[in-house]
Parts: sequence; structure tokens; C-alpha cells
Amino acid sequence: MHGETYWQSEIEKCHRMNLTRNIPMLKFLDGTHGVTETGHRLFVACTNDYLGLRFHPEVIESAQKCGCGGFGSSGARLTTGAHPLANQLEKELADFKRSEAALIFNTGYMANIGLISTVGCSGDVIFSDEKNHASIIDGCKLSHAKVVIYPHRDVGRLRELLNEHRSGQSCFIITEGVFSMDGTVAPLPELLQLAESFDAHIVIDDAHALGVLGERGHGTLEYFNILPNPRIIQVGTCSKALGSLGGFVCGSKCLIQYLCQRSRPFICSTMLPSSVLAASSKSLQILQSQPERVHRLKQLSEMAKSIFSECGMTFLPEAVAILPIIVGDETRTMKIFENLYQQGIYLAAIRYPSVPLGHARLRLSVCSEYGEDEWKDVLSRIVNTIKTITGDSHGRFP
Repeated sequence: MHGETYWQSEIEKCHRMNLTRNIPMLKFLDGTHGVTETGHRLFVACTNDYLGLRFHPEVIESAQKCGCGGFGSSGARLTTGAHPLANQLEKELADFKRSEAALIFNTGYMANIGLISTVGCSGDVIFSDEKNHASIIDGCKLSHAKVVIYPHRDVGRLRELLNEHRSGQSCFIITEGVFSMDGTVAPLPELLQLAESFDAHIVIDDAHALGVLGERGHGTLEYFNILPNPRIIQVGTCSKALGSLGGFVCGSKCLIQYLCQRSRPFICSTMLPSSVLAASSKSLQILQSQPERVHRLKQLSEMAKSIFSECGMTFLPEAVAILPIIVGDETRTMKIFENLYQQGIYLAAIRYPSVPLGHARLRLSVCSEYGEDEWKDVLSRIVNTIKTITGDSHGRFP
């Protein structure tokens, strides 16, 4: 079965399993509200704009001022050159992550693929957490390294696998800092001990940790009070807490220079527009000058956990911006989503293949711009809707 016949059969299979995905048409009015084509106003409770910076007037102004030089960048950096803002942003990101150097990619997805597919050579071994993001999985597949999957955050099992599979060439332990579907935090101190014992590099994807973890939002290393070193490679994105676009890799000068020479997603992609670079730079400056945004994010997160705990719904203490409500059944999850949508709350239903079958969930996320009264009302309505449809308030952690 080939071509459209096969594609249609897969679409029908999705329908039967209640796994059909539709792209919602939603125009954002501000950082937390949107309106559909039919005028239906929604409170967006699943944003990745954790600090509400994409509507910040200084961020918008920075992008607009840069736009006067033309929007597109006309080509890849190595062929047509780069706007000076690219080098400036890379220096700012490296300083922020306390690394020697940084390299910008067009998206966080491309940053993971561009890094992992380039450093993972024949004879190398990659140890990857089973719940790592699709971009990490695809990067591993595109590499020439042997890939070993270890159970989620299971340091003991990882040690056994390292003993079994560690070869004489390069070795990488790859993890997310904050896991995008679960909100769990990687056990970085223990992973670093293993990396030192087995002479491995650690690749940590801080996409959902930047602006979220640590007193000043520097990410997973700050959260655990770990100083960067050449063994640690940090991946990040400007499209979540920074409210902009683009991904990056931070590491040693040697690593960054190597990626410039060998990473095809970097070499062969047209560079981000200067307006995007300017917006990212301004967002990063605001984050560093206003750490109270990070503190408020945590306060609103604790408020949510408190309201849910009163109804028997618990989350791990470490969870901050991502609070997954695990329902399990796909049909029931969609009923909750549709009911909340009619109430004016947009809370994304996450199903296979983003999570395993039978692990469907509502991915509640927190934004520092949520108003407290409205946030409390939204949380109460979510709890009541779950109770009504499931007959229980059984939110649980995976």
C-alpha cells in the first residue's frame, strides 16, 4: 500500500483511535488570551511563553527597529554573511549560560538535530533518556553512533548500561533539563557523576528550563548549583520563556567551531532575520534585569498545585511551568478538552505520538503574566470539569 491510499488509511486509523489532530486557528490578543475565527475568546492555559515576553513592548520595539533593514536574511551565514546581531546574541547566550561559546540554529529542534547528528560518530555511544524530546530522538537516529535508551531518570540502570555498552570512543549522556510532557527535572548531579566516572559528555536540553529553573532563570545548572565545564553541552531555545524564535548550543569554543564546520542544519539553513535576533537579545536582557518574573512564575505554579492538591490531584514538588494532568484514556481526555474549550479555556490535549498510548493528558502550563483572580477561576473550572467527566479528581504523575 503506497502513497495516498496508505496516507488515507492512517488518517482513518487516527479517527478510530480518537487521535486526530487539528490545527486550531487562534489569534492572540495578549500573552494569555486569544480569539478564534468565530470570535470565541479563550484563556490559553498551555502556552510555552512562560514569562510573557513576546508581547513585551520593548521586545516588539526592538524587532520593529531592526526590520527597516529588510526582513529576510537572504542566505546561510557561511555563504552570505550574518548580521552583527547574530554574533552579539551568541555572546550574550554564552555569557548567560556561562559557557565559552554559543551557536544559533533556526529552531530548538534543529539545534538538537544539528548537534547530536554531528557529534555522534561511528564507534561512539549515546545514552538517551526514554522520555527525551522528538528532536533528540531524531538527532540520535541521524547520527552514526550506537544509541542506548535508559529508563526515565533511572540513574542506577544508566550506570549498568554504561558498564555494558561504554566503548573506547566518545560517549554522550543526553537528557532534557525539564521534560516537556511531564515537567520532571533531570537528576543532573547524579548524571554528572556518571559522566565523570565514564569519561562522557552530558548534553542537556534546557528548552523548558531557561527562564524557569534557578533563582534567576539560568536553567538546570543554576537549579543544582553546578558550574559549567567542557564536559557539559547545553542546548536551548529562544521560542519559549524568551518569547522569540530560534535555538542554540552552548559549549566549548572547540565544539562550536566544529559545529560550524560540520553541522549541516547550521551550514545549509538560511539565517534567522535580524528582527528575530533583536527580539531574542532584548528578551534575554529583560530576563536578566527582572528576575521577579521567574519568582512570580513559581508563585503561580505553587498556587495551582495548592488548588489541585485540595482535590487530591498531586504534582512533583519540582514541577514549575509544566503541570501535566494525566487522564490516560484518549476519548475521556478529548471530552475534557472540548468541555473546557466551550467554557473559554484552551488546555491542550496531548495524545499519541507525543506520549505513549494510554497516557493521554492535559498539559497545563504556567505564565508569569496570568492574573491571580483569573488564574484561580480557571484552575477551579478545570478541577470541576475533570470531576464531572471522570467522576474523580485523579490527576496523577506519570
